[in-house]
Amino acid sequence: MKFESHLLSMIVYAFLVSIVLGLLRRNDLKSRLRYMISLFLIMVGGAILFGWFMFLFAR
Repeated sequence: MKFESHLLSMIVYAFLVSIVLGLLRRNDLKSRLRYMISLFLIMVGGAILFGWFMFLFAR
């Protein structure tokens, strides 16, 4: 499976990593879901922020 967009690839990667880490690091369902969602949002937000930061210095 090949994506044309790097952002879409990063979102899929963040989704899969957050699922695996959520299953490994938390015990009950509620804390797992909370951890997965927060980790996913942090990873996607960090990727967008870092991409925007790189864009500022690429001129």
